[in-house]
Amino acid sequence: MKNLILMLVLLCITNTLFAQGTGMGKIVGEVIDHNTKQPIPAAVIEVVNYNIAVIADSLGNFLIENLPPKTYHLKISAQYYVYTYKTDIQVSAVQSSKVNIELKPAAYVTEEVIISSEKYFDKPEDLNVSTNSLSPEEIRRAPGAAEDLNRMIQTLPGVTTATDSRNDLIVRGGSPAENLILIDGIEVPNINHFGTQGASGGPIGMLNVDFLNEVTFSAGGFSAKYGDKLSSAMDIQYRNGDKNSLSGKLDVGIAGGGLILEGPIQQGKSSFLFSARKSYLDLILKSTGLTAVPNYSNFNLKATYDLSESHKLTLIGLAGIDKINLGGFDDEDDPLIVKTDYSSWQAVGGIVHKWLIGSHTYLQTSLSTNQYQREIYQDSLGRQTFKNESLDAEYSLRTDLAQRFSASDLLEAGTSFKYIRNNNSLFLNERVDIYGGNRPELDYSLISTAYKTGSYIQYTKTFFGKLNIIAGLRHDYFNFLESKNSISPRLAISYHLFDNLKINGAWGIYYQAPPLIWLVSYDQNKKLKQIKANQIVLGTEYYPSSDVKVTVEYFDKKYSDYPNSIFNPQVTYANAGAEYQTLGLEPLVPASNGYARGVELFIQKKLSDNFYGMFNYSYSTIKFTSLDGVERSSSFDYKNVLTIILGYKIFDNLEISGKFRYLGGKPYTPLNEIASAQLNQAVYNFERYNTARQNDYQRFDFRVDYKFNMFGWNITTFIDFENLFNKKNIDQIIWNQKQKKVDYVYQWSFLPAGGVKIEF
Repeated sequence: MKNLILMLVLLCITNTLFAQGTGMGKIVGEVIDHNTKQPIPAAVIEVVNYNIAVIADSLGNFLIENLPPKTYHLKISAQYYVYTYKTDIQVSAVQSSKVNIELKPAAYVTEEVIISSEKYFDKPEDLNVSTNSLSPEEIRRAPGAAEDLNRMIQTLPGVTTATDSRNDLIVRGGSPAENLILIDGIEVPNINHFGTQGASGGPIGMLNVDFLNEVTFSAGGFSAKYGDKLSSAMDIQYRNGDKNSLSGKLDVGIAGGGLILEGPIQQGKSSFLFSARKSYLDLILKSTGLTAVPNYSNFNLKATYDLSESHKLTLIGLAGIDKINLGGFDDEDDPLIVKTDYSSWQAVGGIVHKWLIGSHTYLQTSLSTNQYQREIYQDSLGRQTFKNESLDAEYSLRTDLAQRFSASDLLEAGTSFKYIRNNNSLFLNERVDIYGGNRPELDYSLISTAYKTGSYIQYTKTFFGKLNIIAGLRHDYFNFLESKNSISPRLAISYHLFDNLKINGAWGIYYQAPPLIWLVSYDQNKKLKQIKANQIVLGTEYYPSSDVKVTVEYFDKKYSDYPNSIFNPQVTYANAGAEYQTLGLEPLVPASNGYARGVELFIQKKLSDNFYGMFNYSYSTIKFTSLDGVERSSSFDYKNVLTIILGYKIFDNLEISGKFRYLGGKPYTPLNEIASAQLNQAVYNFERYNTARQNDYQRFDFRVDYKFNMFGWNITTFIDFENLFNKKNIDQIIWNQKQKKVDYVYQWSFLPAGGVKIEF
């Protein structure tokens, strides 16, 4: 720690001695209608606290020049639209800052000036409840997140995680398999390296935070537009590249380094944005003889082309390559005698066509594919115990229409088709499982194909500028199941009691098909049903000032038809997805039912001056009744969850922040020590499934960010002290096969991390 603090001091001195003229920066952006994506000409963009304002041109584009490098906030207004603010815009003398701004129509127009009660807070018109938006700067500077989007999302209300080593999103008790991810309208199954098959989490994120324009996350009660998921919807919007000049950025951190390039493809008409990143811990630690070091690379791409004023094309790409070797008898640090060799690659590619049909109609069509290939081999003392050679592929076509009849009337509809192909070669040896039961050998090679369709229609109506109602209906079809069809009605209501206080409510039925990997290992698994969740959300939003939001929400989710193990009838798959193992390799029945209900308090202050912060507390109860008829706590039933983030800009280029996280004790199943000793493997006491609780979890992270200019480059540095006080939090209780005793796996201990970004 002393060396890292010394490094920061030296950087400050270096800035003082060698900083050259800072030059001036600029902000480039566009202003469009949130729903119809039409440009908003003559929108006024003001720089807050400065006597600077510009007017957008006929295409909604604007340019603000001659800005000294620092952090700025913008106010954006236009006639017949609700004005909003854009915060945390970092301006440097090296690259232009790009912002895309979407305004919502004012539903009730009078001669008075349109006023928004959500000045620094914005969310889509069809997401009334449980929704928050994050700027790229909020994600980048988040303490303890290491610029990982999922780890920042974990600080939002209703969201927890299972372990420090992974960034799974557990949303209001829902499995990590229940989360929807969209990037510029393209569905992406997983945005992480070393992801769990059929789920959405992993240990390391693949997205480059410098690509982001805004991220909107809904923790429940989302509209009929979002289908085939039960718990959350994350809408990621990439920014556009620079259409006028070529620029780049280098970044080097404790685990890897990368390069970002952006510039015009055709001057003023098209652009590209590309990044490549690679870990290098494997190179550094190779000489030590360590093998359990992750080796990964990732690539991000966005390219845009304006065919005309009404037709625009966008190309999205995301790819990752992973490799790691774990354990084995010769690995002294591994308590197990199982050796694992893991390698994989994944790729997402899609093209999006945006058609502005007239002044009130918008049609977006996307064609995309995602591919995920895995090779996993495990052996114990030279005997093969597990093999998974799989290629999961999806091909998707999606169309969304938005038709605005008036400022208070919006019709949205859409349809999608998805073709799925899984090529799986799996082997699982005959064994005694972790609950002491005898399992037969599983050995098969199979190509499975299936398809899904989805369609929705929803109408948004606003009455007198105060009452907002969203009514929608969704239909989903999955041909692989015997129960193929599902109908999902949804309703959301929001009412402004006062300009700064409103009450919200949402109700809906949600369905999700089990992942195909869960269905193919045994024929009877085709009899599984689409998992159902009936959701109710009630809450209030209060804005005591323009930069502070306070929300209180109550949620109630009732699950039914969740897959359940037959071999171990106490085990519900509602607890699965937050681990590295391949799931679904056993006979399953749709026999598990449960509920998740609780209350959340969320307070957020945006960075409008020098101080920002978040306070998030929730209390919940999450329980499931399994095939054996016994109701038990979910593995994600933490009861109390508290997160506090505080940050302060000492100077515009020097910032400190901290995060405190508290979770109630995690339910777990105790070991059967006698059976574990006899078999020399972990055997858990299934009669006490999830009846014990670990100690409460606590962790404090502290971060310092510093920016300066040297030799005409803009340089951003950070130091992040994760688990600063080295709190010993237990992750798992295991059986140590080498020492033949009960042992513990701990969460992350004190971990200093840092990095440098250079703009050129």
